[in-house]
Formats: sequence, C-alpha cells, structure tokens
Amino acid sequence: MQPFESPVVVGDYEIHVVVSDPPYYQNCYVVKHVPSGAQAVVDPGDAAERIAARLAANGGAQTVDAVLLTHGHPDHIAGLEATAALTGAPVIAHENERPVLDAAAEWGRALLGRPLAVPALTWFGGETAQRAAGTEVQVVATPGHTPGGVCFVFPGFAFTGDTLFKGGVGRTDFPGGDQATLVASIGRFVAAVPGETLLFSGHGPYWTAREARRWWGVMAETM
Repeated sequence: MQPFESPVVVGDYEIHVVVSDPPYYQNCYVVKHVPSGAQAVVDPGDAAERIAARLAANGGAQTVDAVLLTHGHPDHIAGLEATAALTGAPVIAHENERPVLDAAAEWGRALLGRPLAVPALTWFGGETAQRAAGTEVQVVATPGHTPGGVCFVFPGFAFTGDTLFKGGVGRTDFPGGDQATLVASIGRFVAAVPGETLLFSGHGPYWTAREARRWWGVMAETM
C-alpha cells in the first residue's frame, strides 16, 4: 500500500511515489519538472517494472536526466540496474558510499536473497550540487545510517532516504552506521532547510521540515 496518494505537487514539480513490495515497502520517487518534462528517479528500489510504467506515463524514460541515490542499501537499489539501463541517465552517489555499493552483491544476498549488480556510477564528494529533473539540486551530507548517506534538496521539497522518517530515524547497527554521527547529521539537516520544505523519506509518509525540527528538538535529547 502506498504511504500517501501521489503525485504531490510542489510548485512546478510532481513527486510520484512507487512503493516496493513487502517486507521493506521502500519508497522510490519519480520527480517530474512539469514545464520542461525532465524527470529524475530517486532510490529505485525493488519495483523496476512499476518504476518503468510510471516513467512511461510521465512522458518516457528518455526524459530522465539523473538517478539519485540517497544511500546504497539493497532495498533502495534493487531496481537500479534495470532503471539505469532503461533511462541511460547517470547514476549519482556520494563517494563515501563506495563501501556499501561495492558490497551490493553480498548485501543483496543477505537481505533480498539474491545478489545485486551496480552499474557504472557518477561519484561526487562533499556537498556538491547535482543536476536532476532540469534543476540544480542541493546536497546535504547526512552520514550515520551509512557512511555516504545524503539528502537531496529540491525547490520546496527534499528526499531524506533512511536518515530521517516521519517520527523516526534510520538504524545504525549495520556496518558503516554510527549513531552519534547520525544524530549530528539530522540536527544539521533540519536546521538547514526552510520549515515549509516537504520531506520525503525512504519509507512511510512525508512531513514538513518544521514538524521534523519540532520533533527532533525533543527526540535528540533521548539519543
């Protein structure tokens, strides 16, 4: 079941969610810039056929100019190989996520029961802005759930991956996770984005940065 009805319209953009099957119910997002028709895919999880159908309905896979990865866990990249082949778009990931993505075959066997292949990647460092869905996308580095986890900030909305959920945070007990680092990352992120920004996470519904900031002000003291 989808966690919310899509698309969500924010300014000139449509945000469509494609949810993978159980047990993970991971949110892949297809972002469409309506005036230009340019699209981006964020975290293509284990629903490659449904992602392809959504892209086709939105104007075709050839309009995708980037595939963005918030991080490299298997539930977020199980549809990556097929989506990259379909779109021909660059697959963009933070260079600190190399250890996770290099272990995709092993992670896939452990969590999905099958190895995963990763196509050629376009790596970036620091918080270098990226081009996706026809616009410049800001990057906020948010390590902690994984070493190279990031949030992608579009005009009026952002994708937080498994760093931050509505009323929850990502786990840190997998290899490369670190709770103190995650706490610092979340505090920095919620302070940096405008309060009206809609936050779309890797699982579950969206909320606003203002709601997240208020919640985190209480929650951070317990972590």
